[in-house]
Amino acid sequence: MYVKVTGNTEADLQRALRIFNKKVKEAGIIQEIYDRREYVKPSVKKKLKKEEAIRRRIRDDRKEQNRKKYNNN
Repeated sequence: MYVKVTGNTEADLQRALRIFNKKVKEAGIIQEIYDRREYVKPSVKKKLKKEEAIRRRIRDDRKEQNRKKYNNN
């Protein structure tokens, strides 16, 4: 992954750095590094995945309730 820096000013470098950081974050590279720091047993992975799905479901339900609440008025 690379970002081409065009120009010689520091602003150009800062812009390229922001673009690079955004691409790295979207690709999930940093999260993968954190995940690989230590071994996680398959049973623990399964438990974490289930907990995340529950949190995501609750968050989505809350958002949907807020949409309905404000759209009905």
